[in-house]
Amino acid sequence: MIRKFTIAAAAVGMVATSYPALAQKEIRLGFMSPLSGPLTFLGREQIMGMELALEQLKYKLGGLTVKVFKQDGRMSAATANQAVTKLLEQDKIDILTGLLLSNQTIAITKPLTDRGIFVVSGVSGPKPLAGAKCNPNFFAISWQNEGPSEALGKFMTQRGVKSVFAISQNYVAGRDHVAGVWHYYKGKRVGEIYVPRRHNDYAGEIARIRAAKPQAIFMFLPGRGGIGFLKQLKGAGLLGKIKVYGGSWVADEHSFKAVGDSAVGAELSNPWWAQLDNPTNKAFVRAFRAKHKRNPVFYAAFMYDVVNLLNAAVKEAGGIKDKNKFRAALRNANFKSVRGNFKFNKNHFPVQDFYIGQVVKAGGKLTHKVIGKPFSGQGDRYAALCKMSK
Repeated sequence: MIRKFTIAAAAVGMVATSYPALAQKEIRLGFMSPLSGPLTFLGREQIMGMELALEQLKYKLGGLTVKVFKQDGRMSAATANQAVTKLLEQDKIDILTGLLLSNQTIAITKPLTDRGIFVVSGVSGPKPLAGAKCNPNFFAISWQNEGPSEALGKFMTQRGVKSVFAISQNYVAGRDHVAGVWHYYKGKRVGEIYVPRRHNDYAGEIARIRAAKPQAIFMFLPGRGGIGFLKQLKGAGLLGKIKVYGGSWVADEHSFKAVGDSAVGAELSNPWWAQLDNPTNKAFVRAFRAKHKRNPVFYAAFMYDVVNLLNAAVKEAGGIKDKNKFRAALRNANFKSVRGNFKFNKNHFPVQDFYIGQVVKAGGKLTHKVIGKPFSGQGDRYAALCKMSK
């Protein structure tokens, strides 16, 4: 699949790289994420954050006009291949962002960066790109996939949780997240299950969890799967007896209505929460709420950061024509993140703080309350495998 994409990229390489004068007059920003299918709402959330930041900047990055070109990457590496080829051939992009799914990010990054395109991932952070396959033109503004779960593993250990059962969807990011929990959790692992993405009947899995008698469950079941699992866990009488841990996607503004009180008490990990008390985040949340009548979800927050990172880097580099200057400016990350503390490690993945948010009910509505900070200034362990000097 990667070989096919490389051939396609090579075929359009001259087109994609033969417009240096145009690139100085305007920046052509490509966005690729699922915009149809079961993850449509996540891709749309990314667009909300991106467009809010661009509106605030009057659709300019570092003083240069920016044009945005969107493609639906759907769910597979093959569909990402097709979407990105269109962005290269038809739209002649300079930078690609979005990137929700790790399998897609792995497939498209090298062919794109080999043609001089910069890739800034808004969510996915697969470990190969953080380690031995780190890439000078690839930046992940979110995390290395294991990061949020590593924070949970440490937090559960600090809380004295004696036993944990892990359940995850069976794909790259899911396995990364489970590995992250186990790396820092020092208690007893009593079980581990991987289910298909569209899995919705958890009777068998819940029976195994009941038999294992864990004190806590770690779950990586984004979307409808997680909602169904929590409801079925409650129906089985296990909620309240077994503590639930996961990433912020377990219960947020997308799922609060559907999951209801089944999520109350869940303790979740993320480097960003709408409740973080810093001026940039307060302004972002206020603007998002004014436009969309609810709190943002981290997918929007990270894309808001992507745009402000690009704006600062274009300004610092005097454009994007000199790729070495632009790369160095991206690496410097001279922008104010909604997360507060933020910088890039030598592998171009973040060094940042991680927080724990608890799902609570306030004023009759579900929300998050920040209750812990397992990591301060945490980089990922795969950076040690990256051979880039900076």
